[in-house]
Amino acid sequence: MTIKEYISDKFQSFGIQVSEADLLDMSLNANKDLEEEVSQECIGSVSVAMARFIPSLLLRATSINESGFSMSWNIDGIKSYYSMLCRQYGLKDELNDNKPKIRFL
Repeated sequence: MTIKEYISDKFQSFGIQVSEADLLDMSLNANKDLEEEVSQECIGSVSVAMARFIPSLLLRATSINESGFSMSWNIDGIKSYYSMLCRQYGLKDELNDNKPKIRFL
C-alpha cells in the first residue's frame, strides 16, 4: 500500500475525502513521496503529518447537501483520532477543550 492510499483510506474511514493538494501537504510535511510504500520506518512521520493536518481539516464544512446529494463526516471521530495521534507521538493536542482551567480570583 502506498502512502497516498494509506492516508486516503485512513481519512475515508471517517467519511472524509482528501484532495490531491491535501495529500501533497501531508507528504511534504512527512518528507515522504506519496508513491512510497508504507513501512515501519515511515509510518511515524506519516502519522504525525496527518495529525498536523487535522486542525485545518476541521475548518471545513462538516456536511454538504446539494440537489439530493448529501455527504457528511464524523467530526467527533476525527477529533478522537487526532487526540490519539497526539498522545502517541507526543504532540500538543490543540483541539482538546477538556483541559483543566485555572481561574485567578
